[in-house]
Amino acid sequence: MKYQEKYLGSREDFFGFIKENLSKLVRGNLEVEGERVTLPGDKELVYKIKYEEDEYEGSYAIKISWVNKEEVEVEEEEEEEEEIEF
Repeated sequence: MKYQEKYLGSREDFFGFIKENLSKLVRGNLEVEGERVTLPGDKELVYKIKYEEDEYEGSYAIKISWVNKEEVEVEEEEEEEEEIEF
């Protein structure tokens, strides 16, 4: 499931937002669209930071991800070609 919330504000509003949300995340009280956010303690976390800027717009993002379940790849059976002699 994907949950998302969007906010608009000043730079100072953003810093307050980050401070409050990080504090809630650490305490285990952060919710997004009513869904509690929990970072697993028994899995390896991958975290990335991304920054982009050009003359029209800019963006800054922090992403944390982890694997809950390994995907099982289904191997396709190779069809064996029969040699036909004439």
